[in-house]
Amino acid sequence: MKILLIQENGRHEKNRNFRECFSMKKALIKKGAECEVWGLGHENYKENISFNNFDLILNLENYDETNWVPDLSNISSKKMLWSIDSHCRGQEVYDREFKRGNYDKMLQSTKYFVNENSIWFPNCFDNTLLKNKNSEKKHSVGFCGNIVNRQPWIDLLSNQEFDFKKDIFVIGEDMVNAVNSYKIHFHKNISIDIAYRNFETMGCGTALVTSFNEDYRDLGMIDGENCMIYRDHNELIQKISLLLENEEYLLKISKAGEELANRKHTYNNRADLLLEIYENL
Repeated sequence: MKILLIQENGRHEKNRNFRECFSMKKALIKKGAECEVWGLGHENYKENISFNNFDLILNLENYDETNWVPDLSNISSKKMLWSIDSHCRGQEVYDREFKRGNYDKMLQSTKYFVNENSIWFPNCFDNTLLKNKNSEKKHSVGFCGNIVNRQPWIDLLSNQEFDFKKDIFVIGEDMVNAVNSYKIHFHKNISIDIAYRNFETMGCGTALVTSFNEDYRDLGMIDGENCMIYRDHNELIQKISLLLENEEYLLKISKAGEELANRKHTYNNRADLLLEIYENL
């Protein structure tokens, strides 16, 4: 089986190998597929690509700012569009691309946007890059990511008595080391999404404290068992304090989260789902 993954190459050298296309490629090759990555910034971008030579084309490109993604409407290959960031950009842009390219199925990372043309395809993590290093937990609580709409929450944690470490826009291997250095990782989804960082945190063996999403339970994420889920400022502080006051409980949450992430939410898991969807097209 031949699969083409379309996505722009990463713009940050330190983070380039963390791109979805490379992680999915590794997972699909493990499943026995022949897989190629193509798109703006890749070495093969200016080469002539025979799109019809592939059994499946998966378009992962979510920010085609220069309109480089080709019109695939006349390509006979099976085609899927992976909508990763509809919670940020809105669903309309993906619906337009779906129609323009005459895609067979949309993979939707946010369950809220699933419709008759799409299927829920939750985010995941690359367990070949993100893992528990069993390194020293230097900080009680940490945040690694972009501020976006999280500033009030970060300010709240900064004013608490416990040790809080801020790692803003820390990427690549530095991000992996940062998350591994926290006993607890504070996370807040941007809106109705379930962000990658949920699974990455658990995969690193760090206790996840994350904002509420009604779809967590469908992913096996259970408050108080393998993660901690908060709905407001008070509950956030209560959940963090509970973990910091009970080291045994904190370790239990961390280990259970790590087990869940590696069992159900790796790219290997999503590659299995992708191939299943393909077989049913």
